[in-house]
Amino acid sequence: MQIEIKDLPKSQKEINVIISVEEMKVYMKKALDKMSKNVKVDGFRAGKVPADVAEKQIGQEAIFEEAIHSAVEKSYFDIIKENKLGPIGQPQVDFTKSAVGNPLEFKILLNIMPQVKLGDYSKIKGKAEKVSIDEKRIDLELETIQKKRAIFLTKEEEAKKGDRVEIDFETRVAGVKIEGGESKNHPLVIGQGQFIPGFEDKLIGMKKDEIKEFSLKFPEEYSKKELAGKSADFKVEIKIVQKVELPKLDDDFAKSLGKFENIDQVKKSVREGLTAEEENKASEKLKAKLIEQVCEKSEVEIPEILVSSEIENMLNEFRNNVSQTGVKFEDYLQSVNTNEEKLRNEWKELAEKRVKTGLCMREISLKEEIKISDEEIEQRVNDTLKHYPNEDEVRKTIDIEKFKNHVTSIIINEKVFDVLVKIAEKNEKLL
Repeated sequence: MQIEIKDLPKSQKEINVIISVEEMKVYMKKALDKMSKNVKVDGFRAGKVPADVAEKQIGQEAIFEEAIHSAVEKSYFDIIKENKLGPIGQPQVDFTKSAVGNPLEFKILLNIMPQVKLGDYSKIKGKAEKVSIDEKRIDLELETIQKKRAIFLTKEEEAKKGDRVEIDFETRVAGVKIEGGESKNHPLVIGQGQFIPGFEDKLIGMKKDEIKEFSLKFPEEYSKKELAGKSADFKVEIKIVQKVELPKLDDDFAKSLGKFENIDQVKKSVREGLTAEEENKASEKLKAKLIEQVCEKSEVEIPEILVSSEIENMLNEFRNNVSQTGVKFEDYLQSVNTNEEKLRNEWKELAEKRVKTGLCMREISLKEEIKISDEEIEQRVNDTLKHYPNEDEVRKTIDIEKFKNHVTSIIINEKVFDVLVKIAEKNEKLL
């Protein structure tokens, strides 16, 4: 086998391969032996058909096609191994000469893992911002807990701001019902701004079973562009009016939460939770700052295949996030006047940045010789799956090896950041 490897831009290689006639004869024989096992000829047992008889039955072209497949596959893996190439994705194979009785000539276009010239990260600096939780933030969190334990008392009086109501409503624009503009027994608390401006104000003063019709304009910046700025006619019927009674924030309330003796313990727990949340945010912000310093000083030729793959990952993640809101992805794109192709173009620069970050992280892990044990991986997998209520079912449905690879990447990245944070903190102390 003769090979010639050419370097192409963006971490691609072109490999020209020539397999001699003699080598192809070997592949042809192996192909015939393999295919003849399935040939059925009267008078011969299965798998015992003579080669010349089997060859006539199968046909040289079919045998040659099988031989080509085997030759390309073996040649590809031999070339990768001998030249220590790190392929990304599937190779592209184009034949330049392919005929029985002639050398087989073909070209392989291959994306490979790029070389990364890391910048000197021994000088990076940075530290996590100090976290401070004010009393107002704690009060807001307590108010949220308080509202979740509110009691609703049905009343016959007219609805007021702050009351909870359930309504039937329908919405028409130019006399036509709009999609998603109708609901039955829809709950809302008047004044929380769940509907467009002015809608909830119209409910104030209404009583149970009362029907009201009114018109309002959708905001100019409404999310659904086809409705923005348009006048709509609403028909609303109040089905129930309830007074919202909030529990007092006292020691009895604290005890009702299950694990507290008094309200001060609740406040302390809230403060600790908010502090942990903000410290985690500060830590993530520092990590992003540090790896950005490394990437700015590093050189890497980013393969297009990795950028395209990252864009697709971003698109799938975005699609899932939109679908979880109950909105069709296509409808959302239409409402913001865009499409998938526009998003791909808009996200290309961000995708390139993400890919470069990932490649730099990988290079640091190699340079620092970061290792993780099988026990670490197993422990993290088990800890992660324990969070699922139906752990046994999840284990049966997921691709466990793929999940382990994902977990492995997470642990390696954590250890890379540990290295960077230690370096940055050390340099901060030297200032």
